[in-house]
Amino acid sequence: MVSTQQIATITILLGSSLIIGSCAQDNTSEIQPIEGIALLEADPNWPLQMPEDWSWGQVLGVSVDAQDHIWVTHSSQVVEFDPEGNLLRTWGGTQAGDEWPRMLHGLFVDHNDYVWSGAREQHTIFKFTKDGEVVLTIGQLDQMGNSSEPYLLGRPAEFYVDPDTNELYVADGYTNRRIIVYDAETGEYLRQWGAYGNKPDDDYQYPEEEAQAPQQFRLLHGITSSKDDLVYVADRTNSRVQVFNQDGTFVAEKRVSDGPSAAFSLAFSADVNQHFLYVADGTTHRILILRRETLEVLGEVGSEGSGVGQLGRPHNIATDSKGNLYVAEANPGMRVQKFSFMGIGPL
Repeated sequence: MVSTQQIATITILLGSSLIIGSCAQDNTSEIQPIEGIALLEADPNWPLQMPEDWSWGQVLGVSVDAQDHIWVTHSSQVVEFDPEGNLLRTWGGTQAGDEWPRMLHGLFVDHNDYVWSGAREQHTIFKFTKDGEVVLTIGQLDQMGNSSEPYLLGRPAEFYVDPDTNELYVADGYTNRRIIVYDAETGEYLRQWGAYGNKPDDDYQYPEEEAQAPQQFRLLHGITSSKDDLVYVADRTNSRVQVFNQDGTFVAEKRVSDGPSAAFSLAFSADVNQHFLYVADGTTHRILILRRETLEVLGEVGSEGSGVGQLGRPHNIATDSKGNLYVAEANPGMRVQKFSFMGIGPL
């Protein structure tokens, strides 16, 4: 039997918010800090059965739209699933013609239901309708620019659109060393910055001693924004997360691993305060769970392998409104997995 005292501190899952507080004393809506760690469990039945002739390529992007539909890029195709894992539609690929990107990298579905994906090796980002019609192009196909050029990109990795400002934030980081921001409607260049808010410098020489923090990004790969308007980036080769205000002012950082290339992609938990920050570590094949407020690493999910819940180079991650985590795996994994949010457990 559950006592009255126990009821007073229960965890309530309400829509997309995870609220912890007192149910027995008052009706205040104050959100209390979450003590514990998010519990995530791989779903062996998601997605549901794919067509017999289906073969996954490298899965380099995943995003969740406002209807909790899951969008995935694999090779040069875009794929849409409903929350249950039913395949709804695909577009792109070789059947789209010679002008179609050779490989899609990164994916984001914005607040206006536009689908963004990039042709990394062709230095371009595309804005699509949900039916695959191109409505805007950022960069110029097969023309690479350096970190000083506002309208040419250098192998862009990930991107997102801020719903309040309708600004596109780009991690232009495989070759260049910058966050660059555009108007998501017109494609107009707005601003850019580098690590610590510094001016991007493509000629910067990285220090040989690990004790010296690199002053420039080194394969800037992941980028997203929190509800309190902070910009979070995954500085992949430097194995760190950096946090900025939207104007590029540096706020905080965390080196998430002593090893190289440990920060690929980022996502937040679905509670009101986005208490947890998830970091995909594609080198050691795991998802790190951080306390967002302090960037303290609390735990991890996954291990190297091809079984359910194991990971083969997690490359891109996203969460839905219920807190479920979706993981896109590059080579050798070449699949997308769902990790169901099971509540909060002890540290």
